[in-house]
Amino acid sequence: MQIKIRPRLNAEMVDEARRLGLDLFRIVDEASIREIEAECLRLKADRGGNREGCAGSSTAET
Repeated sequence: MQIKIRPRLNAEMVDEARRLGLDLFRIVDEASIREIEAECLRLKADRGGNREGCAGSSTAET
C-alpha cells in the first residue's frame, strides 16, 4: 500500500534537481527506506536484538 504525502522541500534544491533531470520522488522514497532501515538496525542493537516496532528487513513496496 502506498500513502500520498506532500513533503516540503527547498525550492532551489527542487529547481536544481529538475534542471538535472533527477526523479525527486524516487530519491525521497529510496532515502526514506534507507533511513528507516538504519534506524531499525540502531534500535535492534540498543535493545539487544529485539526488533519490535520495525517493519522487517525491507520496507520497499513491491
